[in-house]
Amino acid sequence: MSSRRPSPSTQKRITALKRADGEPLTRFDIQYDVLHYIFHDVQAVFTDPYPSGDSAPKITFRDLYIKTILHSPKATKALKDKMAESETFGEDFAMLALLVNVGRVNTTMSFFPEMKTAIRTYHPIPSLQRTTGNLQDAPRIKHILKSAALKNDHAPTPSTPVDILSRVKSGQVPSTTVMNLIFVLANHSTPIGRVHFSEKLEFIDLFIRETLSSLSRARAFLWLCYHYLESSVENNDDDYDDDGPTNPFADSRRGNIPIIVHLSDTEMTQENVDSEEEKILAEKLVTQRLDILKTQGAKELSKHSKMSNLRINGVGDGDKESAPTREGVKLKIKRSVVKQAIGTKERETSSAVRNSKFREENDRDLSLPVPDTDEEYSLIDPGRAKNQPPQNKHPHHPQSQLRSHIQSRHISSETEARETTRHHHRPRYSPYQSSPSSFHVVPAQDRHTRYGQRLSTPPRSMLEQAWHIVTTTDPLLDSDEEGADEHLRHDYIQRLKVINALRRKEPTPELGL
Repeated sequence: MSSRRPSPSTQKRITALKRADGEPLTRFDIQYDVLHYIFHDVQAVFTDPYPSGDSAPKITFRDLYIKTILHSPKATKALKDKMAESETFGEDFAMLALLVNVGRVNTTMSFFPEMKTAIRTYHPIPSLQRTTGNLQDAPRIKHILKSAALKNDHAPTPSTPVDILSRVKSGQVPSTTVMNLIFVLANHSTPIGRVHFSEKLEFIDLFIRETLSSLSRARAFLWLCYHYLESSVENNDDDYDDDGPTNPFADSRRGNIPIIVHLSDTEMTQENVDSEEEKILAEKLVTQRLDILKTQGAKELSKHSKMSNLRINGVGDGDKESAPTREGVKLKIKRSVVKQAIGTKERETSSAVRNSKFREENDRDLSLPVPDTDEEYSLIDPGRAKNQPPQNKHPHHPQSQLRSHIQSRHISSETEARETTRHHHRPRYSPYQSSPSSFHVVPAQDRHTRYGQRLSTPPRSMLEQAWHIVTTTDPLLDSDEEGADEHLRHDYIQRLKVINALRRKEPTPELGL
């Protein structure tokens, strides 16, 4: 059974900085010297992706990166104005953006002391806070970088190094935005290192490995950017052929590839060293953050205290601001009481209307005449039946046929019951333990009065009537020998309505009853 656990060689490296909340990021943490050499390189060899005229001169990497940020649709006007106003702030912000671009700074970090959210941590960066500008936070910076796009480029954004090189070979220069290129290189860190450097060096190591010279790492990074953005090698499939186009960031002694310089322990201590001014600034920014947290905590505590007093007491201390609050609370209480009273009245009215309509429908259903030749078994009052017109005008109507069938069953069953009672003088055997009040036969002389009565209780549904019959009648007795009431008559009427609704034809065919 094979394990699904990835091998150590395929596991993704954790390259983002991890620091406690409020802890400053030093020059060593961000490898400031690498950023300094990258943004202070003076070789203008990159194509301007946003030219102002037909023939635009080449620009440096610093100008390329800052110009792409300024043309991002997600960059705010305040950020653009601040970067245009102060070149120092623009450079500091671009350096921080590059750290976000390569994945060295994750999206949980924030860099302005007024930050209130609890899902991010605040970290001052003294070496990149030479001005009073707002460095914002990592999620906003990454959003700015992700939204950058080339002018008039509507093709899908390339997502692999091969896609980017194919654009270069086809003559599209620049092949993509510098931000997208760096995202792609960071996502393919191991293959990029294996192809262009060695198996022991990845792309992300250019921003992490302090044992390598900062200058050589910066030039290697610029070499990769030029190789994937500018250099055209469509006539040569071997990227390392000496006859191919020359990369301006390559080492002249090694041909067309960059050279990586290793440092000794003494040389490492001389790079990425914080100045005394930056240490003092770091302490100042940490103290400023603590003061802001205390102020915010006091405001929140005061706000919660006021809310608690308002909920508990409903009034203030009698000052000028408490009077409107007290009146407002009283007004809200009065409004709620009035709304509650109006709602209760409306519910009572609607309930009364529903009950009235229900009684009218019930009376209309119960007053339907039933054709019968024997008044003893009529389901309505005989006096009312005499005044009703004949209802058997349609001999094939299902309602008339069913009621005639019920009438005949009543008569035949009653006759058999009388004969049985006269010969045997004892009730039929029942297997149930029943009391005399549970099952009884209603005399014929009493049924007429009960059938003529109106329902004193709301009618039962068909399901309720079926349950009532199952639980209160003897299954060994004929149904016509048991006591019937207006609920049974209402159940018959409901069944006839169902049959009529299903048939929807008049006259209907004969029912096989």
